[in-house]
Amino acid sequence: MSTPAAATPAALSPAQLKAALWADAALRVYALVLGRNVPGLAGTLAEADAARALDSYDCLWPGALAPQQRRQAPYLVALRQDSPFTDWLLQQAAADFGEWGVLMRSSASFLALRSHCRALCKARLGSGQEIALDWMDPPVLRALLSLASADQVEEMLAPMQGLVVVGTDAWTLCAQQFGRLTMTRQPVMAAA
Repeated sequence: MSTPAAATPAALSPAQLKAALWADAALRVYALVLGRNVPGLAGTLAEADAARALDSYDCLWPGALAPQQRRQAPYLVALRQDSPFTDWLLQQAAADFGEWGVLMRSSASFLALRSHCRALCKARLGSGQEIALDWMDPPVLRALLSLASADQVEEMLAPMQGLVVVGTDAWTLCAQQFGRLTMTRQPVMAAA
């Protein structure tokens, strides 16, 4: 007896996906954006901050960075639902730059989530050597989640009530429920 194939969900509009991100008023929405995937990100963030179009942002790489490092670095951004920056990131940046990073829904404070995300940027190899890990890079994240044990996934996603990889034609929703990792591909309607 064969198991029926799961139906592909209907494509949702960017507005529907955005509304789903903010459906729970108890959760904040954060973005982890890879500077190397979004040209001019540091300047765009500074402009959005000056216009009060976002709540907070900070580089995940601590300390003073050279200009090239700042351009390449990942940034944690606390998003506002009704902000031109948020609309740009979810629609235009997704269309122009593809998988620019991830979205997270969390009840954690900005500083607590930043600390957690920074800690995930280091990994220890079996030899004991510590390496830098760009875990928020979508291809790296998919590989990590597929190889990690349930305990490792739980530790990684602990402060998050969901993690979303934004792409040009689909968003991938990642969550751990009842000890199991679920990754659901949600098609996105093309922008009008």
